[in-house]
Amino acid sequence: MAQPSVAVKHVVAWQEEGRHAIVGSYRSAVTGPLALAASIESTPVIVWSASATSLSDRDTYPTLSRLNLNDLALAKSIVQVISMGGWKEFGLVYLDDAWGRGMAQNLLSSVSDFGIEILQAAPFALGDEAGIEDAVRQVAQSRARVLLSLAFDSDLEALTASADRHGLLGQGYTWISLIEISPDDVIAASADPQKTRERLTGWLVAAVDLTAGGLGTRFQSQLESEPLQHLNHSI
Repeated sequence: MAQPSVAVKHVVAWQEEGRHAIVGSYRSAVTGPLALAASIESTPVIVWSASATSLSDRDTYPTLSRLNLNDLALAKSIVQVISMGGWKEFGLVYLDDAWGRGMAQNLLSSVSDFGIEILQAAPFALGDEAGIEDAVRQVAQSRARVLLSLAFDSDLEALTASADRHGLLGQGYTWISLIEISPDDVIAASADPQKTRERLTGWLVAAVDLTAGGLGTRFQSQLESEPLQHLNHSI
């Protein structure tokens, strides 16, 4: 269920059928409305992926339980690793929904402790290629060399194409996705698989890694002949 309105309709129907619990959704923007609707009848909701910090509000979402960490932990760890790498500034393009806005705010609130500056934070709507182009143009004008992406697979072809047009790929630029991506799926679905592969090669993915000795952040390169662990940091 990718749309909040569809999720709420299903919740109402399931409650009328007497369902005892609900599992999902993977998107924070859907989970919020879904959990609100479920709380009317005190129906438990369990999610494994939705990570927006706002979903931790027990007063608003009393029946919601999560199997994953919220994004504040990831944001703090990401900023700390960026600082350790010697990077002092970065740009951010992010999905303009509950998850993306929350993650952007978490990053903004975490950078000051490490002397790091976000040169530009630019939002875009899901599936909006014109909005993606505008967001990339904004970060290009900021002259950021380290670029963070909060985008789902469905927007990566448009995002990388725009980054290519604005000269933000290749030597001198580092792209880090703050969500797990599936490059092979993006490439297979693209209009020009070879070009999309070239554009995605070298991207890094950052993810909370609970096996790294405490709370860690894993940076893994994408589309290398042998995937390489670039940075592995525990806090």
